[in-house]
Amino acid sequence: MDLLRERHQIMVKRRRLKRMPINLQRKAIREARNLAGMQQRQPKRKKHAKSRTILDRLGTDFERAEHNAMLAASSQELRQILAEFEELADVPPDPTAAELLGQIAKAEGRATSIHVQRDGLSTLDIELHQRSPTIAQLKKAIATISCAQLKRRQREQRRGVAEDAAGRAEDSDRQQVVGSAGAEAMPRSSGELVNSALRNGHQHRALVSWRFLWRCFALFNVDTNQPIDDNVDNGRATLTALGIENGANLKFVHRVKYFGRRRQS
Repeated sequence: MDLLRERHQIMVKRRRLKRMPINLQRKAIREARNLAGMQQRQPKRKKHAKSRTILDRLGTDFERAEHNAMLAASSQELRQILAEFEELADVPPDPTAAELLGQIAKAEGRATSIHVQRDGLSTLDIELHQRSPTIAQLKKAIATISCAQLKRRQREQRRGVAEDAAGRAEDSDRQQVVGSAGAEAMPRSSGELVNSALRNGHQHRALVSWRFLWRCFALFNVDTNQPIDDNVDNGRATLTALGIENGANLKFVHRVKYFGRRRQS
């Protein structure tokens, strides 16, 4: 009897639903669906949720601090190992693949050395490991090595500021306050990997778009006093074909000055 009664009620509800306007039908269907979902849904356990969140956060902070300490110890140990051997004295503690391959090729006597001068910045010493390097490979090596040197310089600046702040502090609380304030007060690096920010008089963003940079600047061969057209063969031209020999000195110049308004594709 109960089953028949339930079936009868369902049939009555369906008939009423068919007689309703379409908007009321959809509303009734949504309400029924939500009611069924609420009945099936289990209540959430909110007990001790806040304490668990705090413990998880503390655990994450501890793991992050332990990881940073391990990285610092490994970097210091690697610096000591590199300093003990004269052959590895010029290898940075965090070398890139381009730097390692270049140093290996230089030790084997098959590297192509290129010196890139920058206005107000240090000269980039590029070691290309390819047999016949192209202008595109040279530009890629310049971008990789200059960005790596910029990151190292920023890291050393942050480390120096943190050490100075910690030395001037009187207690542990004072060290944290001064250290954080010193890190924020440190001027951001200009990010100019071609020219010095002191020449332009204003700070630039730290991240550089090399695609845009190569549209504005080109390389100039100081030895032959000739600009280098890097659009030859879509960047596949070798350095020898462009008149760049081993040990050549290059520098950055504005592309508009030598190539008009033609932009690199």
